[in-house]
Amino acid sequence: MRKFAVVTDSASDINHETAERLGIRVVPLHIMVDGRDYRDGVDIQIGEYLDLLGEQKELPRTSQPSPAEFVEVYRQLADEGYTDILSIHIARELSATIETPRFLARQMPDGMRLEVIDSYSATVGEGAMVLEAAAIAEAGGTIDEAIERVLAIRDTAKIYFIPDNLGNLVKGGRATRAQHLATSILNVKVVIEVGEGGRIEVAHKAKGLRNGIGFMVRQMARRSQEQGALTYYELHTRADRALAMLEKPLETNELDGTCAGVATIGPCIATHVGDGAVGILCYPSALHSPLLDGFQMFLDAPSSKPASA
Repeated sequence: MRKFAVVTDSASDINHETAERLGIRVVPLHIMVDGRDYRDGVDIQIGEYLDLLGEQKELPRTSQPSPAEFVEVYRQLADEGYTDILSIHIARELSATIETPRFLARQMPDGMRLEVIDSYSATVGEGAMVLEAAAIAEAGGTIDEAIERVLAIRDTAKIYFIPDNLGNLVKGGRATRAQHLATSILNVKVVIEVGEGGRIEVAHKAKGLRNGIGFMVRQMARRSQEQGALTYYELHTRADRALAMLEKPLETNELDGTCAGVATIGPCIATHVGDGAVGILCYPSALHSPLLDGFQMFLDAPSSKPASA
């Protein structure tokens, strides 16, 4: 048995096969659509959700798992003999999900250790931390080694992404209608970054998608000059054309980096960025475990919506 267990929420966008293979326990967030409560990744999958999302006039509401869902997972792990549990979650800036694990950590009985970490991120950013922690557990490492690795990734990782449009961010109150109208008329693409503590911030405004992608890759190249070789994931919501636009900039910029995979952004964050979004997560390769190489780690959905240039 591994020395410690790893728990996360479904905003990490790790696929079921990977979670099972690495022993990761995933607690699903909830999504309310047309009065129906879906458990993310249980009652609805990402491809189906993106189709449903495009039909909605009102933005679906996402909500945290119930305390009972967390208690059940932690109790199961205790029954299996685990005394150390590492629970890594979506940024508190984006969701209140982490508050329940934090409360439960203070209620643990003697002999049980529950360590809770705010990823300051979501989707692949959160997921990468979870995967690296699980790789340490798989290799027989300790929870303290995993905590050190996760915090190091949190301190050095960066996510950039470009929504196809700002419509869903407007519905969710993270952008104004005026911004949406201006960017639509002028074909301006807004590059978003996940900033300090998980805050969503505008990093750049570019004329067209190609220029926005160029900005993201240049930012990555600068980080590789500062941090050394990078591991990166490409992320999107069914935006194959936009992904293809990434290829040339990634090859021609002075970027010391290795792609670890392509991921579909899951329902929690896709609710806000909408279909056709594209982005990149990167962190130092020195913090990446080779145990994770060669597998599709994250959600995947067939493409159906090209991003506009």
